[in-house]
Amino acid sequence: MKKLFIFVFVCLSAVLLCSCGSVPDRLTLAKVLKEPYEAKIAVSDNGDVYAASISYDGNTLSLSFSEPELLCGISYGFSEDQSRVVYKDLSIPVDLSAMRDRISGGVLVWKDLLEANGEYTVRRAGDGQKKQYIMTDGKAEYRFDADTNTPAYIKSGDITITFTDFRAKNDQTS
Repeated sequence: MKKLFIFVFVCLSAVLLCSCGSVPDRLTLAKVLKEPYEAKIAVSDNGDVYAASISYDGNTLSLSFSEPELLCGISYGFSEDQSRVVYKDLSIPVDLSAMRDRISGGVLVWKDLLEANGEYTVRRAGDGQKKQYIMTDGKAEYRFDADTNTPAYIKSGDITITFTDFRAKNDQTS
């Protein structure tokens, strides 16, 4: 009986240890960007640097600039059926579908990167003490904190989006 107990304990321990080392799939990682969240980001786009706040409610992605000062107060809103530029009380609908093929940078490209649609492979990486998951499709690279599965940054060509703060809207911590 004692040997049976030890055997069962060793088998269960091996199963638990092996399951802890698994890498999540792309849907699990990208899920955090598909559910409501609020974030602060720093964007480097072709040498230009921007700071913005993002809010996603499950339908509409809103991006509001805080830097550079020239863009401060300008917001963009993207939903399934409409895109708009907002400044104070002025909201201007914008048809971005005609421009999509001619745009290589800017807010529309950032929006596409934040949606994380596509076929990605996932692997584990470590930067010193920080363990991360890297999700990539060969063009864009997404890094997620391995402990919290929150995004750390997105890189695609000359565009880098760094998450300086990320909070799921259902997160009740202060």
